[in-house]
Amino acid sequence: MSQGRLIVACDLGTTTFRALVTETSETGELEIVGFSQEKAEGFQDGDFVDLGKGSRCIARTMRQLEADSDIYVSGFTYNISGSHLHSVRATAQVPIGPGPRPIREPDLAEARNRARSMSIPFDQKILAVTPVEYAVDRVRGVVDPVGRMGSQLQMQAHLITGSRSVLHNLENAIETAKYKPLGEEVDILATGTALLRTGDLEQGVILVDVGGLATNWAVYRKGAIVANGMVPLGGEHLTADLAHGLRVSNVQAERVKVTRGVVLRSLVEEVSVQVLFEEERPEETPGLIAAILEPRVEEIFTHVKNDFGDLRELAGLGAGVVLTGGGSLCQGTRQLCEEVFDLPVQRRHLPDCLVGAERLPAGQWASVLGLSMWAARDAGEFTTKEERNGNGKFFSRLRGIFKKPGDDKSMSASV
Repeated sequence: MSQGRLIVACDLGTTTFRALVTETSETGELEIVGFSQEKAEGFQDGDFVDLGKGSRCIARTMRQLEADSDIYVSGFTYNISGSHLHSVRATAQVPIGPGPRPIREPDLAEARNRARSMSIPFDQKILAVTPVEYAVDRVRGVVDPVGRMGSQLQMQAHLITGSRSVLHNLENAIETAKYKPLGEEVDILATGTALLRTGDLEQGVILVDVGGLATNWAVYRKGAIVANGMVPLGGEHLTADLAHGLRVSNVQAERVKVTRGVVLRSLVEEVSVQVLFEEERPEETPGLIAAILEPRVEEIFTHVKNDFGDLRELAGLGAGVVLTGGGSLCQGTRQLCEEVFDLPVQRRHLPDCLVGAERLPAGQWASVLGLSMWAARDAGEFTTKEERNGNGKFFSRLRGIFKKPGDDKSMSASV
């Protein structure tokens, strides 16, 4: 093991809490030291609806992590998710001077500060400010204005806001569990950090994360996020559909989904859905499973596509769709996603070149890995393979811009 600083992160997922201890190697790679996972309790739609159950669940997750890693955990970085998150577009203008001069980094910082000052509902807090596009003296499409001569700088920014009440409740639950909340990141952005590559960001990509009870999505173009959202449907809804259709328990339906799930009827022998209405206990066949699951998965992807709305921009995403999440593991999910979006689809669940990935059990670890990578990047201790090869300019551009507004301190977790 290297002598790098240990980082602790926890993914507060809709169905499962997953925690990691990671360490950066001498070459700047992320190494897994320990992990734990616990079924989520008292947690719904990104918020703790039962503080007692939720805090005890956090405590159990961290105790398991301490035992697996042989360390003492005092605090951790965590993710923010749920329907309380909103995305808005802001425009900020900064006068450079009475006459043209080269634009400097402080000018960009001032533009970000002005974007943060936009009026939002009093119960919301700005969580992320991402520059989408710059204009210098009304010349649009400028990617990096530093060094360019001009007298006025304009920035289009994508903002993500969250409920102050929910954010306070998350901190309260962590503190009740006797740990320190060391910083938060928006869930889908953390997942993107783990799974998206420089080429994806440059060409344009939509990341779709099918979770247990919700599907989060984000669109990136020219290296920056331009839109994000959430659909309140996920893998648990597939399980419920199977339980209802096959007349079995949720436990049995989950087993069928995980071991024999197929969501595209064209891949199996077709079966008439009439049996669902005529037979008290329909025979479980691949065709019947597909007939039950395909409409729901198609509904999820259609909702994501419609939520984004701009079909012309969607068609221009050169890297297509990156599909992840535990709800996307059934056979045929990638093909059905391609049919709905009319784009190439890649399925990813772990980042490239992760040291110790073979230790992780089955499950969705991308979000908590992204949290760990983010914390290490903020501390200047982690680089991707592309950055080490000199091709990570877009990740370098994204680094640090999703910190809490007004907080210049690193949000890295510690032990």
